[in-house]
Amino acid sequence: MSTSICDIALTRNGLVDGRNHVRLGMHRVLRGAYAKTVGTDGDDVWTTRRNEWLTKTRAALALYAQFSPVLYGPTALQALRVALPQRLEDWSTIHILIRGVNQRRRRDGVVLHYTTKPVTIWRKIDGLPVLNPVDHWLQLAGASLDEMIEVGDGLVRRRNPLLKLSQMHARLDQLAGTPHAKLARRAIESIRPGTESIFETRVRLIIVHAGLPEPEVSPGIWFAGGGFTLHPDMGYTKAKVAVEFDGMIHVNSRQHMDEDAARRNHYLDAGWQIITVTASHLQHPESWLRSIETALIIRGETS
Repeated sequence: MSTSICDIALTRNGLVDGRNHVRLGMHRVLRGAYAKTVGTDGDDVWTTRRNEWLTKTRAALALYAQFSPVLYGPTALQALRVALPQRLEDWSTIHILIRGVNQRRRRDGVVLHYTTKPVTIWRKIDGLPVLNPVDHWLQLAGASLDEMIEVGDGLVRRRNPLLKLSQMHARLDQLAGTPHAKLARRAIESIRPGTESIFETRVRLIIVHAGLPEPEVSPGIWFAGGGFTLHPDMGYTKAKVAVEFDGMIHVNSRQHMDEDAARRNHYLDAGWQIITVTASHLQHPESWLRSIETALIIRGETS
């Protein structure tokens, strides 16, 4: 469920204001912008939050429509469904880029960024204009090297990747000299296509920082008896050691729990050892790092 630009009414259009919006079945999204009130029954918390945010984003674009606005930074990446580290997420403020110089057109809930250069729209996502994802990647002010890698992995993710790694390199070359380009150049050397979640990347980086060999992302394991291939999150093919992040999303689903159990049995049947990492393990990785190191030593892959 989402709201289109057509569902946004602006006070300046003379159709809605603070006195009649409730009667018209609308609610205030931003100062001067109202949207149709819709039910959220049956939606989970994440879906509700995203839908409310999309409505606010469309309202911001409508308010500044005369300036040809484009989504910017974290707002654009969230529109592209790129996972961000929690501290870099921003679901309360809409960042947009407009042509021109700073004219102090301030509005609560909206941060304006200005450019005097031509703006090339890379794509429209649900009608929301964005630049090349690499541009928005570089706009993550304050991001650490590891956070840049985590977000960068999301651009070349396994399902519905936004870019190829070669395309990231090409765009980064074009953006040489812009703020954060040097940090991005360092980060891109550690970006690996094929991840499924930001937490998989985080696990991989913890492994590397601990001085262990870097695992391959999503290696293919062929099961001749069943005639199919499985892909653990990451692993060491020579040693047959797989590392998987378990987000416990399906903890209450018997079907998925059974599927996960069958999947682990397939790995064991093929001679692979599975080491599972959960979110709580990320804060204290010593135990599972030791398990990986021990498995690699025993199975003959230590470098």
